[in-house]
Amino acid sequence: FTFGQQKIEHQNQLWYGYYLTYSINKQWYLQGEAHERHFISPVLHHQTAFRAHLHRNFGKNWEVSAGAALFLNTPNDPAATVRLAIPEYRPHLEGLYKHNWSKLRVDHRFRAEMRFNQAANAARTALDESINFSNYRLRYRIQVLFPLLKSISGKVNTEILLNAAQENPENDLDQHRMFAGLSIPLRTNLALDVGYLHAFQQRPNLNYYDRSILSIMVYHRIP
Repeated sequence: FTFGQQKIEHQNQLWYGYYLTYSINKQWYLQGEAHERHFISPVLHHQTAFRAHLHRNFGKNWEVSAGAALFLNTPNDPAATVRLAIPEYRPHLEGLYKHNWSKLRVDHRFRAEMRFNQAANAARTALDESINFSNYRLRYRIQVLFPLLKSISGKVNTEILLNAAQENPENDLDQHRMFAGLSIPLRTNLALDVGYLHAFQQRPNLNYYDRSILSIMVYHRIP
């Protein structure tokens, strides 16, 4: 359907991922991530992603981190017949402030990332050796965690993602995401998060993707 002059395309997706956290000491820890995302109808691969970042705690409330990600992106249109995976590289810096409010824990995450894409030929059937800068992206997420049943917690968040130095200067909004789900402990160092994610994404041509996403994430901490 359309909104004003913009076209809105609805898509259903499944996202699942694995987070591994390794504590170096009380102040430092490493985190690695692996993600897979695909369309539900038709069942078709969309993205594979890997991310690693190093964190430094400052007291109980603040932490900063730096890291990078590799995304392998196939076309956003599931009807596209050519589905070459284009590598995207994303170095980032991040700050996190967390605090307790009554029985709630509130997290504020600020992330700035640069995006670089591997070049491809005009038909997008083969990769080129060159890597091109795409844009900067600024992200803010507020998240609330709260107790529900026994050790199960509820989790809700919303995140706004904004573009900077992009090709189309009118394409300021990259995405708005909203999530609601459950955090279920499986062991003392292992948890499963399951929930619904709604992502509203503006494309460079100012049309939109409206995505309903089932999100399944595993969080593993060692030692």
